[in-house]
Amino acid sequence: MLSDGFLSEQLHAIGYPAAEQLAIGMQGAVFRLGGEKVAKIWFHAGEDELRRLGEVYAALDGRLPFHTPRFLELYRPGPYWLTVERELPGTPLHAAAPAFGEPGWERTRDAVVEVLAELANVEPPHVLHQLTVLDERTPFRPQGETWTDALTALVQRRLHRFGAQLRTVIDDFDAKVEQMVALLADLKAPDPHLVHGDVTAGNILVDENLRPVSVLDFGLLTMPGDPVFDAAAAGSLVELWSPRVREVEAAFDAACIQELGYDAEQLLLYRCIHMLIIANAHDEDPYGRNSGVPLTARLFNSPEVSALLSR
Repeated sequence: MLSDGFLSEQLHAIGYPAAEQLAIGMQGAVFRLGGEKVAKIWFHAGEDELRRLGEVYAALDGRLPFHTPRFLELYRPGPYWLTVERELPGTPLHAAAPAFGEPGWERTRDAVVEVLAELANVEPPHVLHQLTVLDERTPFRPQGETWTDALTALVQRRLHRFGAQLRTVIDDFDAKVEQMVALLADLKAPDPHLVHGDVTAGNILVDENLRPVSVLDFGLLTMPGDPVFDAAAAGSLVELWSPRVREVEAAFDAACIQELGYDAEQLLLYRCIHMLIIANAHDEDPYGRNSGVPLTARLFNSPEVSALLSR
């Protein structure tokens, strides 16, 4: 298992002996370097993927009313690639705002919905069609491929690799997946927009008034696609490990329906797809963190999903 000391050695090797660890996510570990710089050690991404992501960051610069990352340097001091980036302003939303159920928690919801609304207004830059997702090595949605075809193909690839783990814990798994794919095929093709894919309370930085000022960590599931998918994913990710996650999702869905005009059934369908896709995202995590399989099973076995996928 990977140690914090090992990661610090990688930063020392490129001239930063006093780096401060800030966060660890699915993609990698982030450190403050000083001088308004941070470093990210990437657990899965290779050089080509990072150079393409750097092009995406450059193409998005100034297109959102929030600060977004920019790569300054790229290194490989050890087994993992490392980027040095500009440090963005703000405090992580999860550290500054009340959690679900606490007085004022609606401000967390409102900040997330504000970010989702702005992302949905951005037409995807051409280079976004060259991005990979998760630990894959080929682009998610090459130019000319439809959103639903690309998403269906991703679902099928994840099922081929990890379906056996999910089948043992999800009731009527094959029938639910078949219905899920059929419902996806019936969706009206959306105009492509920027999908971040990992809008969490840790990837939004806010000011003292809890207004979003920076959005971080594009690349895990960043796609040219349907903004409703982003909203569905965000509703789960904000409190993914909470025993009240279904209540949180319902509250976020209500806000997205009212504020953004999204459809409740489509949000639930996309949430199922998102959770199936990320269920095994930690399987090769060097920190050995918990699998998402039980979380995916709880969603698929919920009454709401059983009703949607058992028609």
